[in-house]
Amino acid sequence: MATIYHQVTNPEAVPSAGTKETFSPQNGVSSTGDKETFSPQNGVTNGVTNGYTNGTGDDLEKREKDIIPPSTQQQHSGDLEKKQTLAPTNDLEDASPIGSTDPLELLRKIQIDDDAHPVRWPVWKKWVIVVVYCSLQLFVTLTSTTYVSVEFLIQEKWGGSSQIITLGQSMFIVGTAVGPAFLGPLSDIGGRKWVYVAAILMYAILNIGTALADNFPMLVIFCFLTGCAGSVALNNVAGTISDLFGDADDAAQPMALFVASANFGPSLGSPIGEWIAENPSLSWRWIFYINIIIGGAYALLLCFLPETLPRIVISKAVKRRGSVDQNAVDIALGSSRLSVMRELKFVATMALRIMLTEPIVISLGLYNGFAYGLLFLYLDGVFDVFVFNNGLSYIGADLTYLNFCVGVTVTFMFVPVQTYLFRRDRLRHGRHRPEARFLVSLVTVWLFPISLLWFAFTCDGTVSYWSCVVAGGVLGFCDPLLWLAMLNYITDSYPNVAASAIAAFLIPSFLIAAGCAHAGVAMFANMNTKWAFATLGFISFGLVALVYVLFFFGPRLRKWSKLARTFDGEK
Repeated sequence: MATIYHQVTNPEAVPSAGTKETFSPQNGVSSTGDKETFSPQNGVTNGVTNGYTNGTGDDLEKREKDIIPPSTQQQHSGDLEKKQTLAPTNDLEDASPIGSTDPLELLRKIQIDDDAHPVRWPVWKKWVIVVVYCSLQLFVTLTSTTYVSVEFLIQEKWGGSSQIITLGQSMFIVGTAVGPAFLGPLSDIGGRKWVYVAAILMYAILNIGTALADNFPMLVIFCFLTGCAGSVALNNVAGTISDLFGDADDAAQPMALFVASANFGPSLGSPIGEWIAENPSLSWRWIFYINIIIGGAYALLLCFLPETLPRIVISKAVKRRGSVDQNAVDIALGSSRLSVMRELKFVATMALRIMLTEPIVISLGLYNGFAYGLLFLYLDGVFDVFVFNNGLSYIGADLTYLNFCVGVTVTFMFVPVQTYLFRRDRLRHGRHRPEARFLVSLVTVWLFPISLLWFAFTCDGTVSYWSCVVAGGVLGFCDPLLWLAMLNYITDSYPNVAASAIAAFLIPSFLIAAGCAHAGVAMFANMNTKWAFATLGFISFGLVALVYVLFFFGPRLRKWSKLARTFDGEK
């Protein structure tokens, strides 16, 4: 008998203690209180029922018949009769209704060992999906830095200070923070596929507004809106990877590709933007025309990819071929009864609820905000370092961003080491611990301040500029490796609301990064490059402590959480 502890918060009723879920293939004995027992043979399910409804009436019965084939309906009825025979009367009164209409309850019912679960798809199919979505993320993140290279052209056209012109970039980043608050929960309950398609199609359409902007305020507004739509690629891809790979050992490599694509985009964006800026046949508007063309092509391509959200995949499997698995039938029934208002409430509140009530997520979000903001601070200072201090051309200075690409590539190749340590930790403890995702980061996180200080004290032109290039490459290695550990930690800790948790993680990250885009302008205008980068290095020493806090005290923090997963034997 395997026992797993979950702490789940119902929007209408919050249990006073963690919900204990026990799977017994032999007797299916129901229990009382907040302890929940499920048997694959008879489907006995007890638990807190506040806010759940069975749904009645002819229309509901018709929908159930449409969803569940006759053979499955007979099994479903037989299981219910058996449950009524085995369970005491007082337990039945507290039983969780079949086909619950609570979105969070439906997500919690999903089991990774269900035959229809996307985790069981062929490896090649899962990797094709991951590669397409990661390339989508690379495409969207290009915009955040291509804009930097054409800022001087926009300034020539409409005037304004550097701080004002930077609003186009910062509002795009703010949009990527706002979008996940709704797109993440929407994909957790409504499905991944069509959220991707609609958002990227909207991204392409909104780029028409940026390309044809008549004035700077119009450009800024459309940059914000394109950021909101494009954020689906930055937020939901991690949820999709969680759908396809779960918390298995081989989940680290696709998540590493996700992190790599998120870093490749900004690194490649500036050289591409500089090429557009220096091409006499093109104008700055072409960075947005290109987005329209590629965005439309992606929207069409994504229509041919399969849905990956387990709830929907399992429901379709039940409808298509039937099922004798009680849990799968419950998911299908509940999916057919979902109230529009319940879905809207879940979409509107889940990400914000996690962000405001889960200290793990908000702490990691603040940390990542500083780490992600460093990229934009680096962009603000790179021309001072490589053009003025070392005499490179503008395009030469832009090409130094490729050191991040080298660092990210090394990160991707380094992931098997973390996977090996993670597997060994699981064998040692008898379960996979989310905190084990930080085993490599306990060492590499120190490269964060070291690389910044290295860059700071060799950037004044007295040492070869290759020293700064290598230091930037080291930063490009340790930064995404830490981000990968944080993403894996969150998806392991919040498996049933992964996209919502990632959204709550990214909201503060992108808001801080947007602020860093403006702070960098002021910092490098009022400080020399050496002490500007040194200040960042000294600040990052304090943030190193967070990784150690989560590694040693993570289980205790997850026990305090109402949504995070916990395990037997954790202290």
